[in-house]
Amino acid sequence: MRAFGPKCAAALIALGLAQGSLQGSLHAESIAPTVASTFETGPFSEAELRHGKVISEAECGALSGAVWVVAGRQQQCIRYYHTARADGRSEAIVYLHDDVVSINGRGEVQPNAGYIKLTPAGQQAISTNWSRNLEFSYLFLGRPGTFGSSGEHGRRRTPEELVVISAALDAIKGRYGYTRLHLVGWAKGGHGAAALLARRDDLGCVVLASALLSVRSWLAEFGRKEDLTGNRNPVDPIAVVGQIVNRPDLRIFVLTDPDDTVISARSQTAYVKRLTAAGLPVRQIFAAAPDPFAHALVREALQVAAACAKGMDDDAIVAKFQNKVPQTPPDADEPPLHRPEILWNGVNISEAECKSIVTALWVRVEGRGYCVRYWMSTAGGKSDEAMVYIHGDIGGIENGKAKLVEGLDRLTAAQLRRDAQRWSRIFRGPYIAVGRVGAFGSSGNHRDRRTLLEVRVIMAALDVLKERYGIKRFHLVGQSGGGHTVAVLTQRRADIGCAVMASSSISVRSRGREQGKTLGPRIYDPIDAVGRMEHQPGRRMIVLSDPGDRIVSFRSQREFVERVKTKGLPIVQITASAGDKNFHALSAQGRHVAMDCAKGMDDAALAARHQAKSGQAPR
Repeated sequence: MRAFGPKCAAALIALGLAQGSLQGSLHAESIAPTVASTFETGPFSEAELRHGKVISEAECGALSGAVWVVAGRQQQCIRYYHTARADGRSEAIVYLHDDVVSINGRGEVQPNAGYIKLTPAGQQAISTNWSRNLEFSYLFLGRPGTFGSSGEHGRRRTPEELVVISAALDAIKGRYGYTRLHLVGWAKGGHGAAALLARRDDLGCVVLASALLSVRSWLAEFGRKEDLTGNRNPVDPIAVVGQIVNRPDLRIFVLTDPDDTVISARSQTAYVKRLTAAGLPVRQIFAAAPDPFAHALVREALQVAAACAKGMDDDAIVAKFQNKVPQTPPDADEPPLHRPEILWNGVNISEAECKSIVTALWVRVEGRGYCVRYWMSTAGGKSDEAMVYIHGDIGGIENGKAKLVEGLDRLTAAQLRRDAQRWSRIFRGPYIAVGRVGAFGSSGNHRDRRTLLEVRVIMAALDVLKERYGIKRFHLVGQSGGGHTVAVLTQRRADIGCAVMASSSISVRSRGREQGKTLGPRIYDPIDAVGRMEHQPGRRMIVLSDPGDRIVSFRSQREFVERVKTKGLPIVQITASAGDKNFHALSAQGRHVAMDCAKGMDDAALAARHQAKSGQAPR
């Protein structure tokens, strides 16, 4: 499963949530802003972000940019970073920021690196710059537990979070005399902005950029039923569209990059359609985000809000900012590439069918034709050196039943295309993901994995790719079973530069002995061929391992490394930290290692940058 919430920079963030009528006791008290005049210069606390922050009412009153909120049983101090313009307008643009932590598959919280380097004084300077650039009063509001606000960031996407922030906005409105707010929400902050549409009647322009607007579908895309925070019942903006009251001055814009890999364009478009069906004024703008994830539409969102707040009409705004209309609608049907039955029956594709697929190669190996699917992007630039990624196993037969690896039953070709674009932009060169036999759309039987047949099919595909795209050298990355393929390719080809084997089955018999399994006669073990390997100038082998790996043991991976070293060939093992429950998923780290290797970083520097654990397997 892919990790949630990456993923993008958190230095450009801000928040404002508001609410008109809620059940229960709710009010906010405005603390006199003259008590303190300067913002703190120390960085925001990582510990408070993880565990929550407590501020008393008296302490709140001594802070710059703070309001004391009483909402039901909650009493919170909410910080804000605001710059007003003396232009006579009684309205402001309010920005709602993304989450500032990520959570891995084991539930471990990792604060955003940019956030814990930022200071309140620095955030105020950012707000002042935005006010100047937008020529409008601008407000950045810290969500509970973030940016100096009290509360717990772990309680995000709950009614309690919305109530507190809404009350804070009411207090700020009273403090500065604002009568109308224009709301901008980016990413998970867009969740709050969309939820507030159903709760407030003082919102004018509302801009939702790369936003989490359909929580249930977002979770389903990752195979989850609950938020990574553990919240089983998060507020879902798409479910409360029917509660939004249409008003003459309400204007809604949804900014979407069709290639967004963090929050899918599909889910954003579903929200737009729900608003349209409800008769609400919404326009979707397809815009190109500048980051590799096709996600960071912060600047564009604020500019759209300013244009809207100043009176530019909808058609003019769309014409000005739309620059990436997708050829295929984002919510078009995307059939999954994998069904469990292919693990029994394999995948059959005829030569004619294969040649009708743009991203496919027809090759002949051992007297049989194979259709090899691939996803290639040069979004990051063209070169005669390409990174090639080879995936792990897609599943197997357990207790007589075919079982796919979690998440692969939902994987589509469109997702792989977007993923290739992302990695090409990060790599800044050609990136190719290749499907192994019987997997990721390729023909053949996946039960032929870890055999020479499988390797020969990939070998033939690489030969065609070299000729078709003018590639002279490949940098290979293989995860788990794909690392087995990379190891054998490295032993058999002379056009390999960097070869990264992540959590890989490269000493197959050792792994089999540890698991009490007997290997079939066709299984090929890369460690057996080490004695026949010769030195090749420019070839670098890197084994990336997590010592706690529960799928492919660290010891078996180290055995391969030691065998290669005994042969006198250069190889390095880097111990990294996988974020999944099995301490096995190192595909992203593997690609980053390969990129640095391809750029010429030496082994010592690679280890210094990517080593995250001691090289000792747990007992």
